[in-house]
This record gives sequence, structure tokens and C-alpha cells, in this order.
Amino acid sequence: MLGRWAPAFVVIRDNLNPRYILAAASIAVIVRNPALGTSLLPAWFSRVSANVTIDRHNPGRLTFWLLSIVLACRFSLADAPPTSEQLEFFESKVRPLLIEQCYECHWSQEQSGDLRIDTAAAVAEGGSRGRLLVPGDPENSLLMRAVLYDDPELQMPPTGKLDEASIEVLRRWIEMGAPDPRESDVHSEPISESPLERDPASHWAFNAPKVVVPPLLIGSSARDPIDAFAEHRASEHGIGPNPIASREVLIRRLYFDLTGLPPTHDEVQSFVESDRTDAYVRLVDRLLASPEFGHRFGRHWLDVARYADTVGYALAGKERVFKGSERYRDWTIRAFADDMPYDEMLRHQLAGDRTDPANEQGNLDAMGFLTLGRRFLNPLDTIDDRIDVITRGLLGMTVTCARCHDHKFDPIPSSDYYSMGGIIFSSEQPEDGASPLMMVDKKNPIDSPVLIRGQIGNHGPIAPRQFLTALRKPDEPRFTDGSGRWELVHRITAPDNPLTARVMVNRLWRDLVGKSLVDTPSDFGFRTDPPAVAEVLDDLALEFSRHWSVKRIVRRIVLTRIYRQTAESSPDSIKNDPDNLFLARANRKRRDFESLRDSIFHVSGYLDQSLGGAPVEITLDTPNPRRTVYARIDRQNLPSLFRTFDFANPDAHSPGRYFTTVPQQALFLLNDHQMLELARRAAKLVRRNTPSDEPARLAPEVFRQVLGRDPSAREAAAAVAFLQLPLGASGEIIDPRSLWSYGTATIDDRDRVLEFVPFAVFKEGRWQVAEDFPTSAPFGHAYLGGENGHTPNESKMAVVRRFTAPFDGRVQIRGQMGHRSEDGDGVRASILVAGERRFSETQKKNNRPYGPVTGRVGKGEYVELVASPGGSSSFDTFYWRASIQLVGEDGQVIETESTKHFSGPFDPDSNQPLDRLAQLAQTLFMSNEFAFVD
Repeated sequence: MLGRWAPAFVVIRDNLNPRYILAAASIAVIVRNPALGTSLLPAWFSRVSANVTIDRHNPGRLTFWLLSIVLACRFSLADAPPTSEQLEFFESKVRPLLIEQCYECHWSQEQSGDLRIDTAAAVAEGGSRGRLLVPGDPENSLLMRAVLYDDPELQMPPTGKLDEASIEVLRRWIEMGAPDPRESDVHSEPISESPLERDPASHWAFNAPKVVVPPLLIGSSARDPIDAFAEHRASEHGIGPNPIASREVLIRRLYFDLTGLPPTHDEVQSFVESDRTDAYVRLVDRLLASPEFGHRFGRHWLDVARYADTVGYALAGKERVFKGSERYRDWTIRAFADDMPYDEMLRHQLAGDRTDPANEQGNLDAMGFLTLGRRFLNPLDTIDDRIDVITRGLLGMTVTCARCHDHKFDPIPSSDYYSMGGIIFSSEQPEDGASPLMMVDKKNPIDSPVLIRGQIGNHGPIAPRQFLTALRKPDEPRFTDGSGRWELVHRITAPDNPLTARVMVNRLWRDLVGKSLVDTPSDFGFRTDPPAVAEVLDDLALEFSRHWSVKRIVRRIVLTRIYRQTAESSPDSIKNDPDNLFLARANRKRRDFESLRDSIFHVSGYLDQSLGGAPVEITLDTPNPRRTVYARIDRQNLPSLFRTFDFANPDAHSPGRYFTTVPQQALFLLNDHQMLELARRAAKLVRRNTPSDEPARLAPEVFRQVLGRDPSAREAAAAVAFLQLPLGASGEIIDPRSLWSYGTATIDDRDRVLEFVPFAVFKEGRWQVAEDFPTSAPFGHAYLGGENGHTPNESKMAVVRRFTAPFDGRVQIRGQMGHRSEDGDGVRASILVAGERRFSETQKKNNRPYGPVTGRVGKGEYVELVASPGGSSSFDTFYWRASIQLVGEDGQVIETESTKHFSGPFDPDSNQPLDRLAQLAQTLFMSNEFAFVD
């Protein structure tokens, strides 16, 4: 239980007391850092006794409970073997890098520094300088010290420092525990048969699904063949199916799976009280037809497509933001909402230049599937990324593991990789096409040579552009129609392709049932066993390949008995089927990041469900009501909020989400400005819907508003008692947002502000002069956003981001600034402290850190970040982040970040302590019942 249910959530559900949340989160910190336990536990428990109310009838209960959590969690942590995704990361990213940069001097025939890195055992042994790496700890790994060039005595490779993207690959590899499947070159066992010598037809996944007659089960309630298959297989293992779940459970499950949102109390009551025999079917059809279905399933697909709005790492002066990235995201949402056939979706995504060359139907934007991946400094890595998203994403084949050598496990020769590489290399992105996301065939498509060991100068035989060996017929012709993308997508969607329908159905099953039938959704290779009830996957895949309708498959799945049964488990089912392989019970599911955030906004009455639009920033202190699918995804600087809640890594195709329980999740829900504001909004809704301010009236209504149900008598009594508690006194709270202001100014020759005029309008996430943008001279395109802006037209005017000191002290300013356009004469950036210029520099075609800039300020004096034009204001969009630390004479400290604490208009009282009703709403936000779906 502890591995799945956050300790903070357990505390809240039992006690409805927000003070307990921080205590449990602190315990979780110790669990995550076991070495801290010995030194911190005694002090922590003494603090608990001073700050947390103990049950007077059993004073030791809380301490014993907390200690039990620490010990149980501590000893439940075990080293897990590498996942298939981690091994694929090594094969596709790490091994090629080691071969290209390191093998020349550190392999079996050349061991410079007594170090070999061509086997896992050799890496673990290290060399004359000691251990090469510490798994999970890049900061203390010798390898990272060498490649970062921080130590003048240790710099590798000696020919020059690696680019940032390559360094990040090594860092991520070490962080994930340095998984390494390479074996010694000395074999104690006979070498097994090469996967290339094995007939692909001997593997279940490379054979087309076949029709199987379902078993006849006497007394069974199965109405769908897949119910019969599952019930029959479970019965062979002594397991009977669970009963059908209650209507209260089913409506919540359906809303979560099909829309990502919770039902309202009225929607639940209407469904529960309906006497129609077809009420469930009607509910399914209504949710399938809702726009929210597109949001939900579109986001699932964006994980597959490694969607992001930025290119990743970019050299100074290069644009980091994709132009028109949101067009692919919006196309994806529309495609699922409109139930575009899946084979048609794939044709648009791989060959939109053929299906809609003028973008008349908007389908050319679908090519963002290929073009919105990370842009690597090495173009071969960009090709590798596109091969990966096609082969793992659509076919469940790990083709990029064959970049440097034939695949170690699957029938994928290295020539297959370079056949795909030739297709991608023979395609290009035009500068001025009908869509910024489109690709077209090059005029002179070419076949690629095999690169021996992945090295660009070591050419092997030519690999003709053609389909994959394991799926290709003996006499199948090469691809000759342009780049070959058009022929490729037709082979992927061909009726006799055994993988495409299976892979997609397996993803849909996981998104609905909570666990995929094939537990490696992007790897259907030789090492992957068939599902325990293989007939379920094949029967659905057969149907899907006939009509390619996602909604029809989703509808069929949610109408099955398998989907509708309860999640309860009996001792026998746990003993005979601990992993629920035979589908005899439902799986309890945890809300993913998008669903959790959207649901909190929804029950607070503040969710904007409009369709489409530019990416929005959702990590500022001021809540942005757009659905999370519209959040800006910066793959190079993915906000910690996304990582904390297990968002899919946008750097590469994601086979699926992985859920963790960490204290930062509870702390965010407890302390973040957005969560506090949403709790206030939920409380306001409750008061608006309640005729009386009596706790006995408010308590049930807050349960209805947040959880969609009435409280039990025990819950109601506890909630009423909580609402009647007096609020404790609190000291002054300084909201960092209140310390920032934004405007234009006239400036003198030393860039000092002569007259500051606040911006009048906040629109689309930025401050500007007027409602219309751009506006008339002298302001023109002047604006300030969270991390960027544009100067006014005149050289003696500037845009100013102003921090007002709340007390006397010493300030330190540091950050990042830049001007990325190839054109224009740059932007002058100046930093003023208490009216005196402490930094000034023209930014032109660059992106650089600055600081620390220091100085003293009195209470009410300013730190001003002043951006003014040079001779011209053309192309004067700039980037500027600032972190400010103010230390007072008495040791008081304020730390603020210009991006994190950027906001539009807000209520200064919004940072004051929550009243009891808002606290209760926030507590229910954090409950297990809200976070999990049965």
C-alpha cells in the first residue's frame, strides 16, 4: 500500500487536518533519503510533539504510525533490474556515443589509463583513477567530471568537449542507474542463435491475428467474446470474475477514462437514479461525443509523438521555439474528437505532403509527428529520433538499437536502420511551405550506406530504402516513390501488417483498463511474451484493422464486463493472479498530471474547456484556466512541476507514464499559490450554492463540490467540527508577485528611469500598453512576458521589469539573457539598483548568463531590469530571466524569480491564510479518493 498511496494522502483522509500533511511529507523526505533518518528522526519527532496534536487517549499512536511508515517504506525499497525502456535508451543513445567518442582509446585492444568501457563489467571496475561512475549520482561520477571539462587535469575526450546534448545523455544514463546490457567479450557459455537467424514467423507478434471462436461458458454473464476469453482463462487458474461495479463507481471511472475529468454531483445522481436499462450505454455514447474525449486521447497520443514546443538545446542566437507547434497538438485533438480513422491519421502524420499538400483540410500540420522532435546538433541524431518515433511508436519495434550493429535480440539487421535512415534523409523541411511543420521529398532521394559501428566515416554496404526485414515479403520491391515515406506508411497500415493494429489496441487498452495487455507497449520483439489472454488483444486488433475507428474500439472495451467489474481483490485472486494478468478484476488507477490538475480546476469552477490556441504557461503563481494539454512544453527546461507529477519525457517517444509517490507532490498541493487560490474558488462556489453559512450546511456541500458525493455521517461530523475550529493567528506574509511591476519608461543617457508608466493591459500571458497589439508610436511592439519582451520604438524609451524592496538590505541579481534574432542591431539590457546602473550590455544574437550583480537598497527602492532599443527597434524581441535575493539587516531573506513570480492582475489578499472552508476543500483535493479512480 505504501508504495502506491502517498503517506500525506493517508493522513488527510483519516484526520482532515492540513497540519498533518507537512509532517507526512517530511517523513517521506526521510524515506527518499534513508541516510538522513539516523540524524534527523529524533529531532523531527521532538518537533512533531510540539506542532501536531496527538490523540490524548493514545499519545503514542501518531509517533508509532509515522515510524512504521518510515521503516516500511525504507525496507521496501529494492534495486530493480533495468526496464526495457532504460535498455533501449542505452542502446539508442549511450552505446553509439561511447563507440564514437571513447572506444578508440578504451577498449579491449587499447586501455588508456587502464580503463575499458566496452563492457558493463569493465565500466564497473574503472581504471587507474578509480571508479568511472556512481550509478544514480552523476555529480560524484568521474565520467561527468571528465566530460564537463571542469578539471584541467581530466578532460575527455581529449579532442574537444562534447556538445551539451551528448553530455545530457550521459547525465541521464547515470541518473537512471547506468543500465548496461553489454556482456564480456569472453563467453563462458556457448553463443546462442543470432536473432537474425531465427525465423520471424516463429514469434507470435510477427504473425497476423487469427479469428478464434470464444469458449462456451455455462452460466456466464459474458456478452462480448473477449469477456468469454478472459473468464475462461481465469477459471483455469481457479479465479472467478468480480461483480459489476456500482453505478457511482462506473460513472466516475468513465468520466476519468474518456474525459480526464470528474462528474459533478448532479451528473452522478442523475445516472444513479435513472431507471433506464440503457443508461450506461447512453452515458458512454455521450462522453465519446464530447469534445473532452479529444483532449483526453489527444494527450495520450502526444506522449507517443514526444510533443514539445521547443527544439531542445540550441546554440546561442538560434531560435528555441518551434513555429506552429500548437498546430500539431490541435490537429491531434481534433482527429481523435472527430474519430478520424487511425490509418488515415498515420498517412497524414507521415505523408501529409501527399494527402493535403496545400493544407486545405489542415492535415499537413499532422507532420509535426515527425518534425517536432528534439533538434540535435548532430543531424544523424535527429534522423535517429524520427526513426524511433515511427518504429517504436507505430510498430512496437526497437529499430534504433540497430544503429551501430545488428539488433542483439530482434530480427532487425543494421541495414534496416539505414533503410529507414535513407527515407528520412531523403525528406526535408521547406522554409516556406503551406505549414511550418511539413516535410517534402528531396529532389534527389538517395539510399544510405550502413555506418559500421555507427561511425560516419566508416561506410559499409548501401541499404536500399525498403520495409523492415521481419515484416517484408521475399519479393517485395524497394521504395522508389520519392523519399519512400508514402510507400512506408502504406506498408505500416497494410491489412496484413501484424503489428500496427496490435500496438495501438494495446495502448488503448492501457489507457482505459489501467494496464496494457503487452507490458512493453513499444517493444513487441522476440523477448516480449504474448499476453496471458492473447485472444483479447488479437480479437480487438482484428476488428480495429477492419474499420480503424478508435471510438468504436474504445466503446467496445468500456462496454465489456472486464471493464465494468469492481477493483476489489480476494485472497485467492491475489494468490493465483497477483498481477491481474487474467483480467478478473478492475485496476485501481491514479490520476495522471493532466487529469489531476484539470480536475482541481474543474471542481473549483475555473476550467476553460475551449479548443485550440497558443501554448500557455501554467507554472506561474496566477492560475491559468486552460486545460493542461495546452501547457507550453519546454523540453530543454521542463518545469519541475511536470517532472514531480511524472509527466512523459518529451525528449523521446514515451511508451507510457510511470507513477511515483514523492513528498514534493503533497507539498505542491499544500503550498503552491495556484492550489491556494483554487481552494478559495472552490469555497466561494460552495458558499454560493449554500443558502446558509452554517457549518452543518457547508460541510456536505463541499463534499458534493469536490468529490461529487454526499459525506458519510462520520465524515460530515468530522468536517463540521473542523469548520468550527478558530483560525490561528499568522504573521505577515509577503507574496513575491506583489513585489514586481511592469511598464514602460523614459530613460536618460545612463539608462536611469525618469518616468515609469505601468502597463495597462494584461492579455495572452503578457503585459502591454493597450488592448490592441502592436500599438501606435512610440510604443509599437512594447510588451513584457514571463521570460521575454520587446522594446518600444524610441531609443530613449524602455520596457522595465521593476522589483520593489519590502525592507532594507543587500540584493544579488543573476540570471540569463539573450537576443536570438539574426537580424536587427540588438537590445541594450541594463540593471539598476536603487537608481544606479550596475550592469549594462548590448545583447545581439546571443544567449548568456550574467551576475551576480550586487548592491544595497532601502525599503521601497527598486531593482530595475531595463531593456531599450539600439538604433532601431526592429527584431528587438529579447529573453531575460532574473533571480533576486534580498537579505535584510536582521537576516530576513526574500528570494524571487522573474519568471516564476510573473503574473497578471491578482488579489493582494490571495496569499493570506485559507479560511476553514477553503482548507477543507484543499484537503479533499489531496485525498486518495480524489487522486485515485477505482
